[in-house]
Amino acid sequence: MTAASRRAAGAPSYAKHGRHGRPFAKTVSTMSPAHISLNNAGDLVASLGSPQFPARLWAWLRETVDPQSHYSVATRYRRDAPSQSVDSVDVLFFAGGDDPDGTRHALDLYTQGDWRTDTLLPHIERATDSQLVFSCNEDIDTATEYGRQFALGELGEDCTLIGSERDYVYAFSLFRRRGQPSYTLAELALLRQLGDFVLPLLIQHARLARLTPRSDDGALLQRFEQHLSASGAALSQRERLVCRAVLQGQPVPQIADTLALKPSSVRTYLGRALAKLGVANRAGLFAWCVTEEEPPEDRGQ
Repeated sequence: MTAASRRAAGAPSYAKHGRHGRPFAKTVSTMSPAHISLNNAGDLVASLGSPQFPARLWAWLRETVDPQSHYSVATRYRRDAPSQSVDSVDVLFFAGGDDPDGTRHALDLYTQGDWRTDTLLPHIERATDSQLVFSCNEDIDTATEYGRQFALGELGEDCTLIGSERDYVYAFSLFRRRGQPSYTLAELALLRQLGDFVLPLLIQHARLARLTPRSDDGALLQRFEQHLSASGAALSQRERLVCRAVLQGQPVPQIADTLALKPSSVRTYLGRALAKLGVANRAGLFAWCVTEEEPPEDRGQ
């Protein structure tokens, strides 16, 4: 994604950009009809807002249009209006891949700021109607830690469905492994059609997931308060509230709305809190909460 060549596919005509960005046009003469069985549609709708939705969506897309799909990720970008700059990014979910811990680390780097060098950004900022963007992912820019992680991984080409709603742009990407056959024009056309079905599902899932309480939230927050008290770390009230919101899975824009802060201020408070707790990122905050404390009699040994 970082410094990749991307191809917008909002219509049946596609322009592919290679290493030096010189386009050549190909036209799709026929478009295979996108379809979904009532059973599959029912399963997807029933799982909206639940942890099962990402895997079911990815499995259905693999069966329907892209059997070679290796990994999928859904992200949400916040902007004030079309053609306005993005001010924050949240990862809604990911599915597939062989290294979930490595994926979480890479996505954490992306949301903390490396998204600013993503060549998908101009498409995100201009998005009004749904569209499909194809990425060759050649010549990855390794100037950022996210870019280096991506270059060392096995992800190759990806197709990203983009749709907007109010202040948000939603993106859903399907990745193939590096070295696998390229997407055909027929596959791209079918994915573009499916966007009219997938993107509304994605938006509704994000809404419901935010409203659905997680059964383990209470226990996790209790562990956070216990560890915070035992650690002696002096968090301000806002730093503490931001940490609690992060542990509840709230995205930065929602935290900002709840606490009447700017998204940039939320990130500042979170960064200060993480530094005081001695952890590097959000994943480290979760790990810090669930790590068992060393018994007092063992600390001096």
